[in-house]
Amino acid sequence: MTKRTGRFGVPPQPAAEHRGTPLPLLTQPMVPLPPGDDPGRTRADNPLQALKPETAAMLFGTATAMVAPQPRQPMVPAGPPPEIGLTPHELSEDDLDRRLTVTIDPDSERAASFRVLRHHLLEVGRPQVVVVSSPRQGDGKTTTALNLALALAECGRAKVLIVETHVRRPQLANVFRFVPPWCFAEQLAAHRHQPMMPWSLIEIPQLWLHVAAINPRIEKTQLLDGPAFSIAMERLREGGYDHIVVDAPPVLGSADVNLLSDAADAVLLTLRARRSTTRDLRKAIDQIGATKIAGTVLVQG
Repeated sequence: MTKRTGRFGVPPQPAAEHRGTPLPLLTQPMVPLPPGDDPGRTRADNPLQALKPETAAMLFGTATAMVAPQPRQPMVPAGPPPEIGLTPHELSEDDLDRRLTVTIDPDSERAASFRVLRHHLLEVGRPQVVVVSSPRQGDGKTTTALNLALALAECGRAKVLIVETHVRRPQLANVFRFVPPWCFAEQLAAHRHQPMMPWSLIEIPQLWLHVAAINPRIEKTQLLDGPAFSIAMERLREGGYDHIVVDAPPVLGSADVNLLSDAADAVLLTLRARRSTTRDLRKAIDQIGATKIAGTVLVQG
C-alpha cells in the first residue's frame, strides 16, 4: 500500500508532534431554522439554566440556528468591480507555521475538524463575510480563522480572502512569512476617502488564498476605523470572493468587533477548553448581540 502524503509530498507527522496544535470542535452544529420558527432568535435543545435563554442558546446546545443575513445598505455607490493588485508569495515547505493545520497535516483529525466547521458554516446560507473572534485574547481565534479560510479555499473550491483587523497584535504577516507591500490598516484609511482606488493583496498560490495583512511594524495605538472597514467590505464583496474570513480582535475590552459585525454576515466565537469561562462568553454575546453569531468553536489544547 502506498503511504498517503500531505499537500507538499511530506508524510503526515505523527499526532504526538502536533500535540500543541489546538483541535477545533464545533460545540453546537449550526442548522437552518425549520419552517414556522421565529427567524429573529436562536435556539438550543438544552439551554443552560444559569443563563438567559438567548445567551444559553449559544452555549453547548445541540442545535443552534443562524439568522439569515439582514439586508445591508451599501455605503458606497454601485460601480465596476474593484481593481485588485496581487503580489505572489511562495511559502517554504520547511518553514510552515504550525498553526496551518489543514496544510501541514491534511489527513489529521484536527484538519478534519476544520472541514466539519466549513460544512456547518456553508449549511446556514453560505455567508460571504465571516468574522472570527473570541471573548478574550489567546482563545485560538487566529488559528480558527486561518484554518477555516484554508478549508474553504482547499483545492481551489472557492475564492477566499483572509483579512486581518487586529491592529494591536497582528499575526498574519508572521504566519505567512512576508511583509505586506501596503498595510491593510493603511489601505482602509486611504479607501475611506477614495473607495474606488485599487487594492493591494498577497496571493499564496499553494494555498489558493489571498491575504490582507497588517504590517506588524505600524503604530500599535492605531484604532480600527469602523466606517472604513464597512466601505472596504462593500468593495471587496464585489471582487469575486466567495468568502472573506476576518481575523478580528477579542470582543471584551473594546468595541472593535461591534464595528466589524455591522459589515459581516456572521460571527464565530472561539473558546479555549479549560480556559474560557461562561461569564466571558455571556458578556461577549451580550455585547455583540445574538443575531449575528453563527455559533461557537471549542478549541482544545
